[in-house]
Amino acid sequence: AADTFMDGEVDISMMTSSPASGFQPVVQSSNFEHWRDHLQQQLGECRVTCTAHDQETFQASIRVAHVGPLSLVELHGDGGGLELLRRQSADLAVLWIPEHGTTLEQQADQPDPLISSPGQGLWIAPAAELQGQTPKRSSGVSILLPRALLAVWSDQGGDTSLLDPFRTVRQPTVVALLRQARALIDAARLHPEWLDHSAGEFWRALVNHRDAVGSCALPPPSPDLTDRFLQLVQKKLKARPAHRFGLQAMALELHCSARTLQNHLRSDLDATPREIWTALQVQHRYPA
Repeated sequence: AADTFMDGEVDISMMTSSPASGFQPVVQSSNFEHWRDHLQQQLGECRVTCTAHDQETFQASIRVAHVGPLSLVELHGDGGGLELLRRQSADLAVLWIPEHGTTLEQQADQPDPLISSPGQGLWIAPAAELQGQTPKRSSGVSILLPRALLAVWSDQGGDTSLLDPFRTVRQPTVVALLRQARALIDAARLHPEWLDHSAGEFWRALVNHRDAVGSCALPPPSPDLTDRFLQLVQKKLKARPAHRFGLQAMALELHCSARTLQNHLRSDLDATPREIWTALQVQHRYPA
């Protein structure tokens, strides 16, 4: 299976130093400083703070899985919102896949916030400087990629950016990359025997996405159900940001059944209508 983990003129199976394995626990603690020490060991230089009040209810865990040169760092936190300040290691790029809660990140040299919710992803380039916030309950997985892998591309991984499939003009490679990232995470949790294969599929999706970055060719406008749903959500939230989610009502406006809408969005975006609604609602609270 190792030779499947190869593309873009880089055989990353040759860089492996440990066999594929599922997630292994690193720490589970109610001691914030103890947990922070382990976090820094996994992710590198970062400053994380938590208010004294939140530290009283703080509970968090870290689990790690390895496949070839990739590391997956699973983070769970409950009871304490965090303030984040870090400079991403110059030797690593990170793809953050949120699974619960919304993370707000701000680049040191950019005015617009990067807001990631479940269904989206955040690509953090090597040496990026970020500060941000997490809610009191949050979870997700960071996929760590050594910079040596990024030599395939002249820009060494490009800029930090939000990978957002919930746009009416979107790159199909974003959807494919996020789907393969979640498949890799699922393999680490449930089927570690498939980790090598899943890592190969993830790598190919990343290569395809990075190759598409910077292309001026955008997909032609299409009045399909996905785009009409995204346009309807934007229209409702623009008129009233606190608008309540209503699946049946939106399906009726789109002239389809709720089941058809759910199945279509799951197939097209790998997300549920409510997940998309929540992500876009959060973005309306923090306009660029």
